[in-house]
Amino acid sequence: MLLKVTLGIVLLWNCFVIHCFEGSKILSRPKRVIGGIPVNRDERPWLVSLHGKIVTERLFGFIPLHHKHVHCGGTLLNDRWILTAAHCFDFGREGRDTDSWTVRLAARDLQVALADRFMDLLGRTFDKEDWRLWQMDVKRIVIYPGYYRNDLWYQDIALVQLEDRVPSDFEHIESIKLPHYYSPSFPNVGSTCYMYGFGCTRSGGRVSRYANTVAMSILNKSTCEYYYNHKNTFGRLCAGSNTDNAGICPGDSGGPLVCETMYGEQIQVGIASFTSKVNPETYPGVFTKVADFTTWIKRYTG
Repeated sequence: MLLKVTLGIVLLWNCFVIHCFEGSKILSRPKRVIGGIPVNRDERPWLVSLHGKIVTERLFGFIPLHHKHVHCGGTLLNDRWILTAAHCFDFGREGRDTDSWTVRLAARDLQVALADRFMDLLGRTFDKEDWRLWQMDVKRIVIYPGYYRNDLWYQDIALVQLEDRVPSDFEHIESIKLPHYYSPSFPNVGSTCYMYGFGCTRSGGRVSRYANTVAMSILNKSTCEYYYNHKNTFGRLCAGSNTDNAGICPGDSGGPLVCETMYGEQIQVGIASFTSKVNPETYPGVFTKVADFTTWIKRYTG
């Protein structure tokens, strides 16, 4: 056992030295929550982060030379499935390669400290779930068949199947609830909901290392049409404010918009899709409306 732990420590240090200081690029759709506040540890146990290392150039067609690093948000639906945005995988065949992606559960920090890596190693060695990072491999990526990126990322929704099952008795990880049993009108216009993501905290700023949340008001369709001059609003939901200097920006891609019911239940109603690239703090964020896709989701997730 001592030899196993020692070897693990050596491998851990080697991984840290080689990889921890590599640069990272974030999607140009929604990067961090503008005007948001940090999410506390264990506050949102269904929040996940997806990490992609996409091959952009190969030598002789098979030896990877260069990579693009991509981060997206998402939510845990059950012990095998993640809900996120389809545009996170908009990098051709390489972008949809399951080997290019990993998922970190109960995510709050995009980076992993050396101490956390060490505790994860010990957790795996001594079977201590509370010490684990719970970074999991991807088995399958399912893009909604109607997704069309050239129409402002129309029907921007995807499912990610995990390689292994999530332990059901782990208290720090929980699944999100979807609007299966609620009226299609939920949430009502004017309702205050909350967006969770890893995007920028100010317009033009860098991606946030930590997950943030911001309150956003549900807007009517006519307001969304006014800002984006777009009539195709099926499967979409707009939220934000043009006075509170709050919104979404790249890095928030795939992150959840969550509303609370009259019974106090937290329901994911939206998936961060896009916003204004120039003025994200004054334009509403556009979300995929989860209620319009629950039948499709259940077809895969059960």
